[in-house]
Amino acid sequence: MPLPPASPPPLRPGAVIHGPGSQGVDTLLDGFAAELKRRGFRVGGLVQRNRGPGDDCAESMELVDVATGRAYDITQRLGRESQSCRVDPTGVAEASQAIRQAVAAKVDLLVVNKFAGLESQGDGLSDEMLAAIAEGIPVLTSVGSRYLNEWQTATGGFCELLSPTAESLWRWWGPQRLYDDLVQGVADARVLRVVTGAQWVLVETDAGMGVAARQTPPAADGVEDAQRWAGRSLRDLAAMAGQSWDALEIAIGAAALNAHYNRPDLTGAPGNGLDLFAGVDGRVVVIGGFPQIARRMPQARVIDMNPQEDEFPEAACDWLLPGADAVAVTASAFANRTLPRLLRVSAGARVAMIGPGTPLTPRLFDYGIESLAGFVAVDREAVARTIAGGGGSRDFHPHGRMVTLHRTPNL
Repeated sequence: MPLPPASPPPLRPGAVIHGPGSQGVDTLLDGFAAELKRRGFRVGGLVQRNRGPGDDCAESMELVDVATGRAYDITQRLGRESQSCRVDPTGVAEASQAIRQAVAAKVDLLVVNKFAGLESQGDGLSDEMLAAIAEGIPVLTSVGSRYLNEWQTATGGFCELLSPTAESLWRWWGPQRLYDDLVQGVADARVLRVVTGAQWVLVETDAGMGVAARQTPPAADGVEDAQRWAGRSLRDLAAMAGQSWDALEIAIGAAALNAHYNRPDLTGAPGNGLDLFAGVDGRVVVIGGFPQIARRMPQARVIDMNPQEDEFPEAACDWLLPGADAVAVTASAFANRTLPRLLRVSAGARVAMIGPGTPLTPRLFDYGIESLAGFVAVDREAVARTIAGGGGSRDFHPHGRMVTLHRTPNL
């Protein structure tokens, strides 16, 4: 019986905890929802936007449907002689239809602006939020510290408490979703050819070529029919990187992603990335036995699935990565789908992914990667010929160029 497609693990409801005043948190949730929607995820729910002074209020409030942009006025004015206002339960009830529609559509993420006074009493949007949680839909909201006990009671403690930072939200969203994220950005192009060599695979379209290291050797009879993927679109092949359990299909999926992102017109810093952390003080860990690593980074602790002398076995990840100052990860971790675990264990470290199979896209930066060093094919025929003949990365490197992308520091 074939295995079902892989899917990211379920998310506990996420609650951004904040003190008095929530305008910064409103902006944070709004921006996070907008970014995921821009990337292609299906996002629904409500975000709050404050519009400044209204007719009778110091500040006018509205809830905006993330999916449609429709705005609902939730400001209840208390009188002509006062600039005091409060949340209008009628307006909130009207806006709640946006949440019910999102739950029915089983969106990838449901954003609910806040769990506050009305919700703490079982009113407001509480029923809609709990219904979404019961359906297994990822829910993200904000909770004032004064309502934290009520939130914990409502969810039975089944939740994640988050700091009011973008980094905290992305960690909650989780690196397992980076594969879906990359697929969302892939154009639905026609695949010209797929080549499976003894060490590497490649996928080519009119626009570009991508490579990835294969994790299993060819069949004993040496016969592989790359035509089994003929006629499928680039996006269809790319989806295998995050969904298939077959090692060769995962590698082809990774190569398909690179065929889209590692395009010929891509520019960046030169170099292969191995010297990025050469001057770092503190613990430097390298995942994968890169050539000449001892000379380039003599202070590094190297972890490899097939460790050589003075290298650590794969099990050392859980001991050496927590608390590391810098981590260099081979792109093979992306192709064999161990990258999400490595990123989780390396939280707080400066992380670079290095190797010809690295997808060169800023989409990866939010998942905890600081630098990406990957391969762009220049002489495609030479690269294809080399991989088909069983050559390795040293053999096809002369037929392309290495490009490095760095995350721009937040100002």
